[in-house]
Amino acid sequence: MFGIAHSSYACLRIQDDPAVDYCEGYFAPQDTLPMSTTASHLGRTPQNMLLGALAAPEGEWAGRNFKPVFMPLRDVLYEPGGPVNHIFFPTTSVLSVSCVMTDGRADALTLIGREGFAGVEDFLGGGSATCRAVVLSEGWGYRIRRELLRQTCEQDGTMRSVLLRYAQSYITQVSQTISCNRHHSIVQQLCRWLLMFLDRQASNELPLTHEHIAELLGVRRESVTEAAGKLQIAGCIRYHRGHISVDNRLGLEARSCECYRIAKRETDRPLEISRSAKVTATRAVADRVRSGRSEPSTHHAASNFA
Repeated sequence: MFGIAHSSYACLRIQDDPAVDYCEGYFAPQDTLPMSTTASHLGRTPQNMLLGALAAPEGEWAGRNFKPVFMPLRDVLYEPGGPVNHIFFPTTSVLSVSCVMTDGRADALTLIGREGFAGVEDFLGGGSATCRAVVLSEGWGYRIRRELLRQTCEQDGTMRSVLLRYAQSYITQVSQTISCNRHHSIVQQLCRWLLMFLDRQASNELPLTHEHIAELLGVRRESVTEAAGKLQIAGCIRYHRGHISVDNRLGLEARSCECYRIAKRETDRPLEISRSAKVTATRAVADRVRSGRSEPSTHHAASNFA
């Protein structure tokens, strides 16, 4: 009965019912964009999947209150112990979340792209940032004031449930990273991080240097160079000018550990649940619209019989 065209960002429509026809990208607030180039850029990019899973009228509310923002490379969004004034929802950018040691070293815990949002710890009631969130691949996203998001999550609707489902998958990803760092080889870990990065952007070109990867894995740069060399010899990747080109994704998947598959399954599952909930809510809206259309004619017929 329901059709989804093109991709997960495409429009949802109840077939043969013009009462409901809206798009998962409709929350892009064109009138709030600072310049026309920004509007044209966001108009042709995929939207954040969590915001795309919201049902009306929350999607319309998001369109009025989520502000588009460009996230420059290496920009720090949060520092441990620092305040969280805004919650960020990437669209084309990719963020890394790291645990910072007292000596300044940082080990990455997970990546956040268009499937999630940054600020999970605060959303769950932490009150302040516990990790460092850095822009690993520059691009666009949305942000919203922390208190405003909290207020709408306290109301009945899909916003709170959608974000909580992602929070569950986020915790699973962090836990899996800790286990992976302890039990699996650097080659397996490198494959997992490359695959996670691929899942969060549209291109096979990853803007990663060996130094950046060493920071993600919490290992020496020489260890990354050795692991990347093995993958290049195997024909999985090519390294050039601070970029890694992935030529054989299946090869990376075959060499990665089970941690990648577990984390990906936990990331995909809440999105599928949220999409199903959106379809259900859309159907309810359509039913209400159809009921509203029929009421005047019913009332008129009753008055004729009075």
